[in-house]
Amino acid sequence: MQKNIFLAIALSGCGLSLKAQCDNARVRYISNKTENLDSTKTVRDTRDENVTVEITKTSISIIPGNNPDEALKGNFTDVNCLWRDAFANGKTIIKTTLSDPHGDPTTATITIEGADGKITILLEAKEFPDRKLRLLVSKHEELN
Repeated sequence: MQKNIFLAIALSGCGLSLKAQCDNARVRYISNKTENLDSTKTVRDTRDENVTVEITKTSISIIPGNNPDEALKGNFTDVNCLWRDAFANGKTIIKTTLSDPHGDPTTATITIEGADGKITILLEAKEFPDRKLRLLVSKHEELN
């Protein structure tokens, strides 16, 4: 009986931690390397560049080169959050329509994935099926 109570407490604590990550008001990911991929996710080119990705409960902003005037922004149309260990092992899949500074829309799927404590962000656009971008995250932070 004590084992069952302990297991229930441990699992609910883990669930609260993971729910907190998925429901967090804001998270910022910072990448300093971008990989250009083809449709099979084979790396075609790698660039050293700063990209900041900010996520709220309902929206995402992708800011290249620390230049907010060039940001791509969108509200979520769907989110699937599957983390075993917060910010270490798991993934979040976001469906959105990103708009560039001119208002041009792009239908996107953004996958934030953690494996062994390393986080990547994969950007896929319906309008560009042969191109994908993978951001290698060097830092992440929860914001208030």
